[in-house]
Amino acid sequence: MTPSELRDFAEDIARTVAERVSAQTVDAIRDAMGNSMKYCTTEEATKEFNLPLSTLNSWIAKGIIVPLKKGRKNVYRREDLVRLTANKVG
Repeated sequence: MTPSELRDFAEDIARTVAERVSAQTVDAIRDAMGNSMKYCTTEEATKEFNLPLSTLNSWIAKGIIVPLKKGRKNVYRREDLVRLTANKVG
């Protein structure tokens, strides 16, 4: 195995572990809060909040909103999206 292949292998393992931990974290938060904290996917966020994808991506790049991972999908706290769209940040 070449050093490059070893690095790619290690990065793949790290990415897989991070995705699983993120998904478990979201599930644990939902369980602990009785689903009172609602999340939505990127597609749901853009549709429900009439939010251009470019704006959402800009907020992520600027650190204004931090998505969690649910499997391979980003999820966002609805509370954050309500606050940001009401204040028209970014």
